[in-house]
Amino acid sequence: MKMNKYISQLMLSAGMVLAAASCTDYSDYNSEPETGAALGADKTLWENISTDRQLTKFAALAEKSKFSEVLNSPRFYTLWAPVDDAIGEADYQRLMNSTDEEIQKYFMQQHLTEYNYRISPALDSLTIVSLNEKHHPFTQESFDGFPYVPDGINLPSANGVMHKIKGMSEYHINLYENIDQLKGCDSLKAYIQNYDEYYLDLNASVVGPLRDGKQTYLDSVLKKRNNVISRIMNAKLEHEDSVYCMIIPDDDAWKAAYDAINLRYNYIPTLDYMDLSLKTVVASSLNATTAKAETPSETDSQLQDSLTCQNIVSNLVFSKCYPVNAPFFGEGVFADNDTVYTTTKRGLTDVQSLLEHTKEVSQMSNGVARVVDSLTFKSWETYSPMLSYMTPAATMKVRKLTAHNIPMDSLEKRDTLFSKVPEMIRKWLIPETSKFFSYVAVDSADVDGKTSQPEFNFALKGVRSETYHIYVVTVPGQVENPLALVKPYTLRFYLSWTDAANEQQYEILPKGSKSSLKITTANGTSTDKMIYVGDPGRVNVIDLGEFTFPVSYYGLDAYPSLMMMHTEKYNTDAQRRQNDQQMRVAGVFLVPKEYNDIWANPVNE
Repeated sequence: MKMNKYISQLMLSAGMVLAAASCTDYSDYNSEPETGAALGADKTLWENISTDRQLTKFAALAEKSKFSEVLNSPRFYTLWAPVDDAIGEADYQRLMNSTDEEIQKYFMQQHLTEYNYRISPALDSLTIVSLNEKHHPFTQESFDGFPYVPDGINLPSANGVMHKIKGMSEYHINLYENIDQLKGCDSLKAYIQNYDEYYLDLNASVVGPLRDGKQTYLDSVLKKRNNVISRIMNAKLEHEDSVYCMIIPDDDAWKAAYDAINLRYNYIPTLDYMDLSLKTVVASSLNATTAKAETPSETDSQLQDSLTCQNIVSNLVFSKCYPVNAPFFGEGVFADNDTVYTTTKRGLTDVQSLLEHTKEVSQMSNGVARVVDSLTFKSWETYSPMLSYMTPAATMKVRKLTAHNIPMDSLEKRDTLFSKVPEMIRKWLIPETSKFFSYVAVDSADVDGKTSQPEFNFALKGVRSETYHIYVVTVPGQVENPLALVKPYTLRFYLSWTDAANEQQYEILPKGSKSSLKITTANGTSTDKMIYVGDPGRVNVIDLGEFTFPVSYYGLDAYPSLMMMHTEKYNTDAQRRQNDQQMRVAGVFLVPKEYNDIWANPVNE
């Protein structure tokens, strides 16, 4: 059997396009212009501007940048024109020394939009999209927060309407454009820029004739997009109608995060593993059946680097659509129990420390950029999560496996069932939103032969090169039937895993016990064993201790496997009456050591 390695770019090459969280109040306000006989109504915007003594600076900038041609065209516009007193001398000289394209984009188009936007008592607050695609608040009192000049509103022209304002609207780049201008954040900048691509904007381009059956364009407009942002960050940082906070790690913060994450994604070129889908592996003999991985087309270091970078950037963007994210935008503070949400729908806690590591805050046209000197995300909430497995991948000597869902209201007055379950594990077993306690079981009638010792085999998919604390939760028959006979059961656990030299290994968990049981491995014979005696009548949490996996299986077809089996004999009726032959499991949990150390050993305040 061949096992294909996880493609290096993950979502980048998977062709998946995810919907990004977006907030917009974009308005398609598009009323027809009103006619009137007011002074200047028969002249163009440019003709009225060029003779207005309050707009000499505006007129000079329009003439220098050749934007006067636009203001003189028959197309209908609404213009918010800064008067001379609103344009400081330094800003005026800076603009006059700029290129024509810069004056047009950063000043002229910033104050102009298509269609007719008049001020009237019935005007509600609107968001105006200017010609450079920036968004501006428009009210009866102001534009972009700048008040109108007295008697300077609704000034008609033949090709538009003009409002004079006491301020110059400042051009802000958006979060995507900001990436190209970052300084001291070169690692993030280089990673994202590597996936920039240009595409033809069909809506903005001018269609030309067909030539040899192919469409040509008189004016081709190219725009830029980025697959890391759209697919891994799940955001639209180039869209002006979305509001985000982007966390930007400086180079020191990037390196610290990179080094921590990189350790969890240690791959080897070829990885052998015990394939449980073959159903030929018997735990009591452990003669391995393996499936060999073919060598990937890319190097392991490339895969490791790609996943490391993806794990960093996938937690950097927060949408204002989630009210709890408001402190990222300078609105309020985080409470101790607040959970914020990234655009990848990941919930993160204790993020106040992230604000405390903020070096710089910059206002963008579509949100806020925060440069930080440390990414304080918790590892188990981001790049090394807890892993849980509810159903065995394979069972031996079992004809049928049944899923049970027990209503929680039927367990309300039977707390002793869960008296040995730590509160944190209980939350994992029974989330607050769940109305059921679920587990899988094999009934004695479905065991292949009265004397058989059933086995469950769990495929531990998604394991990183990480140290985990391993727990198995077993369930007594009394959960389903309070009148069921109380019987003890005994279990033994084996772990099949692969070392860094691609040698398949076996471990009896937890380590340390001895037995005369002989287990054949590639390295000879082992006599280690542990037998766990379940507490009859209670849900048991079996602590199998800590185990460190030397290589990462994340994203691969391969996996380590955990096997559990009964150790008692069921050869006679007396043995079957004395010991529980059934197996019931509510879950196998692999808890990263860092997370386990915190919840298992809480610090007293």
